[in-house]
Amino acid sequence: MSGMEARSIWLVALACVACSAVAPEQPKGWTVRADLQAKLPKSIVVYERVSNDPPLRAWMVEARPDAAWRPEATQPKAGLRTTSKQAADLKALVAVNAGYFSLKGSVSTVVDEGHLVAQGAQVVTRGDTQHPVTRAALGFDARGRADCAWTWCVADALYALEEPVANAPGKPAVAPKPNADRVWQAEEVVGAGPMLVVAGKVRNTEAEECFQGVGAGSRHPRTAAGYTKDGRLLLLVVDGRSAESRGATLEETAQLLVEFGAHEGLNFDGGGSTTLWVGGSVSNRPSDKTGERPVASVLALVPN
Repeated sequence: MSGMEARSIWLVALACVACSAVAPEQPKGWTVRADLQAKLPKSIVVYERVSNDPPLRAWMVEARPDAAWRPEATQPKAGLRTTSKQAADLKALVAVNAGYFSLKGSVSTVVDEGHLVAQGAQVVTRGDTQHPVTRAALGFDARGRADCAWTWCVADALYALEEPVANAPGKPAVAPKPNADRVWQAEEVVGAGPMLVVAGKVRNTEAEECFQGVGAGSRHPRTAAGYTKDGRLLLLVVDGRSAESRGATLEETAQLLVEFGAHEGLNFDGGGSTTLWVGGSVSNRPSDKTGERPVASVLALVPN
């Protein structure tokens, strides 16, 4: 299916969803950023949460399915670029940083317009032991419906798994066997991990995904994403490493997604990578002293 055909299906499907959507109740402690709403369609709302005790600044973008926008997963053709530069190239309404990366590019899964452009890590070494890894990803089908899954890639085919392989410290899991019924027919996918929300409840699969080292119990800047049962896309950014905002643990990040009714959700790359772009500028305060960090992949909401 071509990108143009997929977008046509997306528009038809979302026209029906938009007619029946009901505005959700605003979670306590969050306020609408009215100054940003003027730059966005009514279906995309930016909430901000500011607290002094404890110090915390967070943003939640809630995007109701609508014909005015579509999701776009992308990465530079070579090297790394800041979220804002990638967003500007896409003329994005909203964008956040997404997957993990090395200096060579993405080490997390990326599918753009149905094409697998980054496979993502399949094996990691912990100590002296190699572990096969199935890491969390957020994807969208040709009708724009979101889904989260643990992924495995074989011969350029991306598989969506209902459960991660069961890694444990010093005890590698058995690699999953390819199953044609599990091939993920997705138009857009961004991978990262670990998974944080499953069936509306907090579930952190850091151990299974071999993410020892992302600071689960420590507070850092965080980027995360998920979706609700009624199809709303959620993009979360939490500032950290400053006097104004201490950041969040993975458990706290998951709870913030659940506050907005997340059915499934996952952690994206955080720390100095955490960036929220809205309506032409960066809305949060990236924690690196040098400013916004170049990254590999982004998840953007772009105009149709």
